[in-house]
Amino acid sequence: MSILSWIILGVLYFYSAVLLYITYLAKKKGEKQAFYNNLIHALILILALIISQIIFIGLNLSIIAFIVFPFDYFMIGFIILFFPIFYLLIRKEKKKISKTMRNGKEQIDTQTKQMLPLKYEIYRKLTHLVVLTIVFFYFTLGFIIQNVFIRLIEFLPEDSNIRQLFFSIFTIEGDIMIFTQYLVVFLVGISLIGLLTADIVRILFPKIYPLKPVNRILREKELYMRVGPQISMAIGCFSVIILYGLFQPIGPLIICTSMTMAIFADMTANLFGRTLGKNKRRIRDTKKTYIGLVSGMITAYLSGIIMLILLNNIYPVSLIGLFLLPLVGSIIIGTLDYLDLVVDDNLTYNISVTTALFYLGIFII
Repeated sequence: MSILSWIILGVLYFYSAVLLYITYLAKKKGEKQAFYNNLIHALILILALIISQIIFIGLNLSIIAFIVFPFDYFMIGFIILFFPIFYLLIRKEKKKISKTMRNGKEQIDTQTKQMLPLKYEIYRKLTHLVVLTIVFFYFTLGFIIQNVFIRLIEFLPEDSNIRQLFFSIFTIEGDIMIFTQYLVVFLVGISLIGLLTADIVRILFPKIYPLKPVNRILREKELYMRVGPQISMAIGCFSVIILYGLFQPIGPLIICTSMTMAIFADMTANLFGRTLGKNKRRIRDTKKTYIGLVSGMITAYLSGIIMLILLNNIYPVSLIGLFLLPLVGSIIIGTLDYLDLVVDDNLTYNISVTTALFYLGIFII
């Protein structure tokens, strides 16, 4: 790997270490749920990074690296630009506190909320739809962006090292999606770095956190030492992308199908449970209802079938795979929803469903 790839990996391992530190603080403060949730997040990210590197070495493909040209330069550029901008936001928040918020009034009123209002619950779920852009970058927009790069690179001299490097990596016959894989790694990677930076500041330095309005879509248990749902989604997506995305095209196919199922199942289960299941039988002593659980499973199954049909022209799916893969995924989602684990389901859905469907898909697709 290049030096830039190692630097980027080092940044991600650093964030993993900070997550472990936050986990330790949660343990120290007696927040057990936050402790277990944060610990699993940190371990998943660390293991995904380690295993992905083992896969690269084991495949013994010279073109394969954690992130390659030009996205390694782009990611370093993002890091260089992002931190000063975020620091300016923190300074602005400090000035705001010193001028208008004294005597502890900077603590937001969401600290005492008991249940997230339905309006903010809807906002929270709608943000999940951003993840669907991964599908478009894998199978549509990515190819357009690749063609733009090719046109730009062609203006360089034929013996240019940059031109030769680009074409050697991204124009290999049979690997038409390798560009989109690294494009998605880059996009989700910078999202993860940005979201982690913000959430770490929110947890460790809540007074100077510059994005306090975001707290409105956080549940009460997420306001203190526990990482937010956006971190769960980002770590879950990033982990499965670097683990399975290079096994093409089945990897991206399964990743996009699993993410789609997880997103719509989570949205449906929560919103149907909050509305139609408001006065219905609940699952044990939780706030979840059986109406929400069943509706989530049905939505997951149908969305999985639809996604496989839409992507069938990229990678033909057998008839048994078309119906069995979404069925298995929906059962996993329903089981996790019923168990109501301490770990955020934005993480468990993505990791569990993608892993199960990837290995099952190898045999039946």
